[in-house]
Amino acid sequence: MKNEATPNVKELLFKVPDFEGPLDLLLHLIKKNQMDIYDIPMAEITTQYIDYLHQLKEMQLDIAGEYLVTASMLVNIKSKMLLPNEQASLQTDDEVEDPRESLVQQLLLHQTFQTAAQNMRGYADERMKLYPREQALVPAGASLGKLDPDSCDITALQKAFARLMLKRKAQKPVMRKIESERYFLKDQITRVEKLVKQAKEPIEFEDLFAANAVLELVVTTFLALLELVKQGAIRATQEDILGPIKLVSGEVNAV
Repeated sequence: MKNEATPNVKELLFKVPDFEGPLDLLLHLIKKNQMDIYDIPMAEITTQYIDYLHQLKEMQLDIAGEYLVTASMLVNIKSKMLLPNEQASLQTDDEVEDPRESLVQQLLLHQTFQTAAQNMRGYADERMKLYPREQALVPAGASLGKLDPDSCDITALQKAFARLMLKRKAQKPVMRKIESERYFLKDQITRVEKLVKQAKEPIEFEDLFAANAVLELVVTTFLALLELVKQGAIRATQEDILGPIKLVSGEVNAV
């Protein structure tokens, strides 16, 4: 038995896309119809724009005032291009002002912001794929050191190391080749600590580095020295600014 109470539902035959303002709609129509944005056919674009507004009206959707203002602007530009201009006929082609110029500039600027927004969304999507690593905890067996207040700071050691590298570079060109790792931080820590402790007099900073030592050994030795200074096993002293840095054995004050 047929149910006569069933209502007759009228389905929509088209779907209206979402646009962020009238310029967004105009750009959509230009791209859809493969128009030249620098030479917009005003009669065609105005007709399509107004037809779209009529569709919204038939669907009983509110039309924002900015869409209507743009529609009147399109009609005005269209009329200027269709009506003869006596003053324009007396001017050369280069002197005649194109009534579409202002509209083209607005569309180009809006298109630039559209592209920038798309790029930002792409960057955001890529960022969502990244997961930051959590901060690692200090190992249970590690000890945190603090410098001896009577010792020179790390900055002085860094400057001394920079001067040493410049001096070595000036004396001999650097010739390098890729080799397997030969020098280890642990071994150099043991060597430097033993060297300083057994010395009867303070050792100067530059005396730790042999003149013919390769770069890998020089860097590893410097890192070993920094670690020993941090632990308090070695004290670095400097009496004068930019003067020689002397290394002596110190009491370990790591905590």
